[in-house]
This record gives sequence, C-alpha cells and structure tokens, in this order.
Amino acid sequence: MFILTCDNFRMLDQEIARNDLGKLVSSATVVAGGRAEALARLLDSLIGLPDALTAGAAACALVAAELTDAGVVLTCRSAVGMRVTDAVLADYPAGIGLADISGAETLSVALPQKNDMVGKAVTVHLVAWRSSGDRRFNAQEEQLLLDIAPTLAPLVDRLIPNISQVRLSALDPETGLWTLPSFIEQADRRFDRLDIEERIGTMFAFGWVRCDGATAPEASPVVVRGSVACLQEMLRPIDLISRIGPTRLAAWCDGVDHLIAAERGDRIVTKLDSLLAGSGRHAAIGIASRWPRSGDDPALMLSRARAGLEQARLKAATQARPAVRIWQPTGP
Repeated sequence: MFILTCDNFRMLDQEIARNDLGKLVSSATVVAGGRAEALARLLDSLIGLPDALTAGAAACALVAAELTDAGVVLTCRSAVGMRVTDAVLADYPAGIGLADISGAETLSVALPQKNDMVGKAVTVHLVAWRSSGDRRFNAQEEQLLLDIAPTLAPLVDRLIPNISQVRLSALDPETGLWTLPSFIEQADRRFDRLDIEERIGTMFAFGWVRCDGATAPEASPVVVRGSVACLQEMLRPIDLISRIGPTRLAAWCDGVDHLIAAERGDRIVTKLDSLLAGSGRHAAIGIASRWPRSGDDPALMLSRARAGLEQARLKAATQARPAVRIWQPTGP
C-alpha cells in the first residue's frame, strides 16, 4: 500500500509537472484532444454501475478533474406552486453540495431528463464552481459542460427516484476531513462552551496561488492530500480540520488567540510552501480570531478567515512568496 505523506507527495506532484499533465482524472487517463468525447466515454462507463449514488459521485469527480480546481454538483430543482426547492443528487468535493456556491465563480447547464417527480416540475442542472478568488471559467470549459450534459441524462434518471436516499457525507472521502456543512456544525457546538469558559478561538483558512501565469492546477489532488497530511501533523488532535472547497482547507482551534495564531500560521505556511518548491505555486493562510461572548458564529468566522486568505493569496501572487494575513475589521 502506498501512503501519501509530507515527505513523498512533492515527488508525485513534480512527476505530474514533468509529464505536463496539468489535469488529472481519477482513472489516471489524460484527456488529450476530443476532450468532450473522451470524457463522455468515461462517463458512459459509469452509467451501468449498480449503485447510482456511487456512479453520480464518480461522475462529478471526473468532470471536476477535467475542469481543474473546480467543484461539481448535480442539483435537482423542483417547483410546487410558488415553492422552489433545490436538492443535491451528487457532488464533488463530497458533502459540500451547494453550501459554497454563493459568491463562487459558477457555470450551470440544464440537463435533459425523462424522469419526473409526481406533481412537481423538475429541472436538473450540472453546476461547476470554483471558490471565490479563483480564476474564471472560459468559453472552452462552458462548451465542455454543454457537450457532456446529455451523457449524464441516463444517470440523472436513475438518481431522481432515489433522491430521498441522498445524504451529504459528513467526511470528505478523498481527504478524511470534515466537509464544510459538518465543519460548521462541529464548530458551532464548541462556541457555547467557549463563551461559558470565556476562552478565545481562531479560524484558519488555507489556500494556494500560482505565480507563474500557468493554467495548471493551483492545488492538484496530490497537493491537497499532502497538505492535509502536514496540517494533521502540525495541528493538535482536538483541532477541527475541513475541506471547504476544491482548493481550500480550514481549521478551527480552541484556545488560540491572534498572537499564537500568527506564530502558528507562519510555521504552517512555511512548511506547506516547502512542499511546493519549484512548482510555481505558493501557500497562503487567512486568520480570524473570535473573542468570547462576541456572538460571532462559525460561518461568520470562516468568512473572515477567507477574506484574510484572499488578501494573503494576492500578496503571495504579487511577491512570489508564501503569505499570512490576519483579518482586521474595517472602519464603521
């Protein structure tokens, strides 16, 4: 069994760069020329899987890998009268669903489908998204979604009757970390206790940025998994770590104030960046601390840490070096 660690993941990532792959698919097949046709063949091979939910998750992962640095969601929108609801049929990264779509760069394509839910008008969309601050989708990527959407229609017809069985995963199977909704829920459970104990806590947001102008991934699966291994080594067992996007990680740390967080952030970003040597990428970290009885909830703390992260990514991109930024409130 091959175990991915901080020490060996750089070798894999550099091997990918040497072979100029740029984009990975989980089957290790590189889509070269005829991208839509090649991807459609891979997706066709999933249609016959006995478990439609497994097939849906794998299909989203394949599409996401071809788009690079992207998340993918198959979502079903149903309308009864004036009420409109959205349900997730399948997604990648697992468990995030539509939770991080707001403010993200998105592409959405309607899928043809034969199935219907009794008494409901149903529309299914294939949604691709990149975390806020990542690069925009281009015309070729939009055309790719349009081309492969019909291929997914038979799978959607199998997923819709099982929509009540779809449950967003609490853990990301690719990294073993909390998914975004579960991370927010777990952090929320701690905030009341921290208020009672009058203890501070800090939210970290982790990301990467390319400084060489290349279109290769900012964070390939190898980079993400290797960075997760390093965070698990450098943070405490009691700290919560989450995958909050295709190219974003986060951590919540009880009892850590902004001074300790800044020192810890410097050590972590230096370690993460050392894994990227020669790749044209740099690590960045955003930090936001919560004082007891402030009333700030986990979602707000994460948004502040992510604001700090985007400032850090901008600095890392312009100065070609890792960066850490502590979120600071603006004026009244």
